[in-house]
Amino acid sequence: MLLAQKKAVPGPKIINEAIRFFLRLVDLDFEPSYDDHVYFQYLSNNKNDISLLEAYHSEEIYSKYIIQVAGKGFTVVDHPSEVYGFSDIHECIDGNLPLRLVLNIDARQYSDLMNPELPSLDKYKISREDLLSRILIAYTDIINSDLNHFIILDVFALASSFNANKCSWHIVYSYVHFIDYRDLEGFVKKVADRVGKPYSVFIDFDLYKSHFSLRLLGSAKEDRIKKPEFLLLRKDIAS
Repeated sequence: MLLAQKKAVPGPKIINEAIRFFLRLVDLDFEPSYDDHVYFQYLSNNKNDISLLEAYHSEEIYSKYIIQVAGKGFTVVDHPSEVYGFSDIHECIDGNLPLRLVLNIDARQYSDLMNPELPSLDKYKISREDLLSRILIAYTDIINSDLNHFIILDVFALASSFNANKCSWHIVYSYVHFIDYRDLEGFVKKVADRVGKPYSVFIDFDLYKSHFSLRLLGSAKEDRIKKPEFLLLRKDIAS
């Protein structure tokens, strides 16, 4: 098995480590000028965010987190911990800036009668463990071979949310950076080509855009709560 089983409710130390990995996916070493801050320009064009612009100058927005609350639009907080426990909270990410490596997997367990064209694990007779295992092996192989980077195991992280009908994983490796969302998408396409169909149909390519978002740790969507987990990779995979 690739995954080390964790308790249902992770402790504060695990949560703090996961926050360090998953938040601020944009490269922290990249320092654009305030005038070029894309989020501020983007929000300035949104008539629903007038109150936000009146309350903050661009320099203040740059130093804070921009989040999106389901049904309520965008807002700004000092730290995502301020919104833990609320439903469906997303961190907004500027895909035009250098990004850490993040890959999103969405898998339905059963076919959707209303949308039968959507892929499901049952349709292809694939288990969740098999799907995640194959994608992780391809993921690490390509980092080693194409990027010529030796995997550092203790900074390889995973966040998951699931119920009986659907599971979602965000895989993050913070020691590899990409120029922008197009560069990152190119890497993810290599992973998809390596695993092949039907496994690749569960990789979410819609994530990679000029502006995209990921649900925050601790945020609930329906009955699925996004929780941190850490990976224990076999030595032969990482070598």
